[in-house]
Amino acid sequence: MSSRLREIASSALGKLGLVGIADVHLLTRSGAYAPYQYWEQWSHADKESFHTDIETALGKMTTGRNDVLLISPDSHSQADSITWSKNMTHLVGMYPPSMISQRARIGHSANFDKLLDITGYGNLFANFELQYGRGNAANLTCCQITGNRNTFKHVHFGAPFNATEADQATFKIIGMAETSGGDGLEHYFDHCTIGADTVAWTNGDMIKISGTPRMVFENCQLIMRADNAQVTFMDGTAGDGAGFVIFKNTDLMNFGTALTTAFGSTGLAAATDIVLSGNSAILGATDVIAAAAEAQVWYPAKVGVTEDVYGGLMINPDHTT
Repeated sequence: MSSRLREIASSALGKLGLVGIADVHLLTRSGAYAPYQYWEQWSHADKESFHTDIETALGKMTTGRNDVLLISPDSHSQADSITWSKNMTHLVGMYPPSMISQRARIGHSANFDKLLDITGYGNLFANFELQYGRGNAANLTCCQITGNRNTFKHVHFGAPFNATEADQATFKIIGMAETSGGDGLEHYFDHCTIGADTVAWTNGDMIKISGTPRMVFENCQLIMRADNAQVTFMDGTAGDGAGFVIFKNTDLMNFGTALTTAFGSTGLAAATDIVLSGNSAILGATDVIAAAAEAQVWYPAKVGVTEDVYGGLMINPDHTT
């Protein structure tokens, strides 16, 4: 690994909270592109660290060691699903910590389910965009997560998707599932954006849970432009375990047809709590959740009519008409 790669990675990753990095790899597009032309010089002396294909780079990384793959600010198109199967190996874009439309972006040139399939645990994904959708009903999941304890920072998921995909009942931008019971879906999303306001969304769920969730979304934004009231920001699956999902300072915004409910409840475990804390808010939904499940959603209590003072005790919504 070149000293220049380590110098850049150590500085940036320390600010992302990653301590003790091991080997650093670089992914860039081949050809007449500025990042490639600059970094090509390192390939002659250090070919093991310089890559033009994500899966090839991942194959060179050692699981459990805090190896890092840096993504150049280019379009990296995939012909098949990326299975991120290793643990504590990290994927980080060489781009500022934006929340929308990062230029380090991963898309696809063929139709397939699961653009990014995360089966490993303890990984950091940061500073890039997942572009998913080509107008084909086979494209059903932008990011599937079955490994546990993963962290996402400044990642834009699923934009721009396509109206054909968004018309499928099983379409989802993020799918979360346990491969076996016990560990729970323990993930952290920080300053991430999920969705887009540029495509009419007809069916499916933005986030689909299957398992026992223990997740935090902090300073995030969930965005859609629905053209059908049946879409939801999040729903569970029959048989889910009792867990929690916390939205902290996170806005869930629908700029289209009002949703019947922001959260689905048909598959959500009866003892799973959804907590909207800080300045979290929901836009573009007739109700937060079905009346029978209102006791599972918690909001900060407000004191007074015009004041915005927290009373300390959280309350359940009662918006049923």
